[in-house]
Amino acid sequence: MSTAPSVSVFSATPNVAEVSDLELHLPTLKVISYRGPGDTSGVPTSLEPVVRRLQTKVHWFAIDGQPSSGELNSPNFMFYTPQPARPLLEDYKAFCSEYLWPLFHGHAERANFDIQKWKSFKQLSEMVASEALNVSAESFPTLCWLHDYQMALVAPLMAMHAGIILCHFWHVSWPESSVIATSPVGVELVESLLSNRAIGFHTAEYATNFLETVRDLVPNAQVDMLRMEVRRGKFITKVSAMPLGIDVQMWENLARRSKGRADALASRHRQTEKLILGVDRLDYTKGILEKLKGIERFLEQNPRSRKHFNYVQITYPQSDDFAREAGYAEQVRKLISRINAKYGSEDWQPICLLEGLLEREELAAWFQAADILAVNPIKDGLNLIAKEFVACRLDESGVILLSRQSGCASELGTGALIVDAANTGEFAKAMGTALSMESDERRKRMTAMRRMVGWNQLQDWAVGFLKTALSVKTR
Repeated sequence: MSTAPSVSVFSATPNVAEVSDLELHLPTLKVISYRGPGDTSGVPTSLEPVVRRLQTKVHWFAIDGQPSSGELNSPNFMFYTPQPARPLLEDYKAFCSEYLWPLFHGHAERANFDIQKWKSFKQLSEMVASEALNVSAESFPTLCWLHDYQMALVAPLMAMHAGIILCHFWHVSWPESSVIATSPVGVELVESLLSNRAIGFHTAEYATNFLETVRDLVPNAQVDMLRMEVRRGKFITKVSAMPLGIDVQMWENLARRSKGRADALASRHRQTEKLILGVDRLDYTKGILEKLKGIERFLEQNPRSRKHFNYVQITYPQSDDFAREAGYAEQVRKLISRINAKYGSEDWQPICLLEGLLEREELAAWFQAADILAVNPIKDGLNLIAKEFVACRLDESGVILLSRQSGCASELGTGALIVDAANTGEFAKAMGTALSMESDERRKRMTAMRRMVGWNQLQDWAVGFLKTALSVKTR
């Protein structure tokens, strides 16, 4: 992976005066994403509290999803969604899942390019852009905030209109330039993103990879690696590394409310000394199979540790049920059955599988019930699960096993046990360390992580990025 020592993570924590300044002078905000607010996970959940607090008029445009009931009653919040024909929508979703997702996670060999689905992706992107442009912003200029890879082609059409300030936050990873170079549409995707004044990534690695991709694939672009800027003529695009924060206060309140449920879960599922937890979406990038193989290696190497822990794996699918998820889910089930059959007994099964998406309060209960959280993606944009676990640990205990391929590894690396996602031996060794860690060491590590999570909270991240977009000047 490419790295640049001169690139550091942007501090997205403005002072109180800066926040007030932005909130007073922020023009109408248009949020454009794949899913709307009110979802139970992902980007919409992260953004909903931000748009509530900005105290400005918010228009949210999305291809899928509905706002929460509270937002429907807000005079400052409007939700819009285009109504594409079903075949167009299905092709669009398939292109995102089958091509863009593996491409941007560095798996070009998995990316299945289909020209008709690409045309559908472009057509629906133009529909979203048109929908956003047709709604009066009631302010000049209008700040338009695009989110994630599904919106990769929305910016150019909007950029043609006066009074539009475009910015795009990219929530998944951005691979090395050589990966994008293999794509027949790689140049078009990159040039589309350069229609934005500001582009944000979760890590310095992803931001650097993007700048190097621009340098390699866009001949007329001048790339300044030190300033993290791209110039095309007089137009400048600022690139920032800004890891997404979470709403810490909300998760702490959830933890307090769910403490009784957490105790009940611990009693039910911790049949031994320690409870290890995994919470993952069913996707090969999340490294569930690699994590299970690491647990299998630990059981093989440490026979005396059997019956001293239970591992609970919670899995949930995307709302769009693609065939690849069903196949991956079956692989997970088969591996768990094999491990349990090989190492389990009548009174103890090492692994318990729970399937289904949990509400936030129930998730907060699980975070408190567990002694260890295992997060092992082979590639991940950020991974909010690890941060949410930290926020819920009001007891300042708990251990995180964290893949270095996770986007949040640079933030939580001072407290988590860092492992290579695909190295089962390394995972097994770290698992042994986590199970035997003394309470003082656990507290020291968790305190460090709680400090980091508390420093970069959700609204700080949002305000910092929007300030960046508003501050970029065309020279």
